Amino acid sequence: MRTPILSIFVGFAIFLIPVLAIGVGRGWTSEKPPIHWNPNMDTQEKGKAFRHDQSGVFADGRYMQPPPEGTVARGYLHDDDQLTLGVDAKGALLTHLPDTYTVDANTVARGQNRYAIYCAPCHGKDADGKGVVAERKGLAAIPPGFKESRLVEMPVGQMYKAIHEGVNNGNMPSYAVQIPENDRWAIIAYLCTFQTGEPDAAKACSAQFKKPETTAGKPAGYVLWKAKGCNACHTLDGGKGTGPTWKGLGGKTEQTDKGAVTVDAAYLTESIKTPLAKVVAGFPPAMPQLPLTDDEVKTLVDFILNDPSLK
Repeated sequence: MRTPILSIFVGFAIFLIPVLAIGVGRGWTSEKPPIHWNPNMDTQEKGKAFRHDQSGVFADGRYMQPPPEGTVARGYLHDDDQLTLGVDAKGALLTHLPDTYTVDANTVARGQNRYAIYCAPCHGKDADGKGVVAERKGLAAIPPGFKESRLVEMPVGQMYKAIHEGVNNGNMPSYAVQIPENDRWAIIAYLCTFQTGEPDAAKACSAQFKKPETTAGKPAGYVLWKAKGCNACHTLDGGKGTGPTWKGLGGKTEQTDKGAVTVDAAYLTESIKTPLAKVVAGFPPAMPQLPLTDDEVKTLVDFILNDPSLK
């Protein structure tokens, strides 16, 4: 049987051993190099991007080399303008899903998931325009609901462009970084089923994204109104939009942030070329600067001022 003294000694030794081990392991200063248990991890020959090339492999003495001219990183060729830009061969906005893109139940499920993450905070989880961001006061532009007639009738390419490039002078920023191409189309396919009430994505998109409305016999200004996306904000029948309706606009006196103005050719030209020069009261400073030629601007101005259907 152990004596009390022996037990105390054994207990003290058990306590002291780890303490000594820690002390010894910590070590003291030394002139000798540290021990490398696996020296290859430290001394292997390799080039690092921003270091000078001491191997002589590259003539310019740099390890980091530019890619060969004309090469494209895998997955970044972007040779399908329909899929990447939402436009056809002539640069016009698509009115149907890209020819190379197919939709099914998985597509819609993916689109609904991505919508919930990126779109619902503004447009609402039920796509009704009542997201948490929309509840804030002082927003320059209120997020719309996707059952509004102008969004139901909006060309699919324009909806894609809004995701890709943003819209309304950054009120909705570009989501090109967060949402890759296929997911943008998946969101649109989901919204298509939502807008039509048809759960079968292929049928819903076929019904929703119809062939372009024929513009034969329509005034040139009307054609531009649709082709350039003016219809997304400006109605022709007096209905409410993000921007003033064009119905009865010509000759009207508008109150702007720069005072009262008469809607004539000079004012309309300035408003199209420099949208934020004079912002009409009651409307957000949301109109982007459109890539229009002088002739196209003149055509739109003439349409607003002189077309009988807008009187």
